[in-house]
Amino acid sequence: MASYDETGGYCGYCEKRVMVRRAGTNHILHLILTVLTAGLWLVIWAGSAIKAGGWRCPTCGSKASTRVPWKARKAGASG
Repeated sequence: MASYDETGGYCGYCEKRVMVRRAGTNHILHLILTVLTAGLWLVIWAGSAIKAGGWRCPTCGSKASTRVPWKARKAGASG
């Protein structure tokens, strides 16, 4: 079962505000594996916690931003 972090953002491909998401990290699983491997798994845990994939648009799958451009903010407020 995959977990996701979600927040509001902007997709440049769709040109609209969306709920952007990225893959989450199962910290409990990584903690157990770190204890079982006497700390060796800590390197992998740190790598997975960096979130290298970044935020993605759930509609089109392209990279998205958590920052909404000023033009999109003004258009959303008037419409």
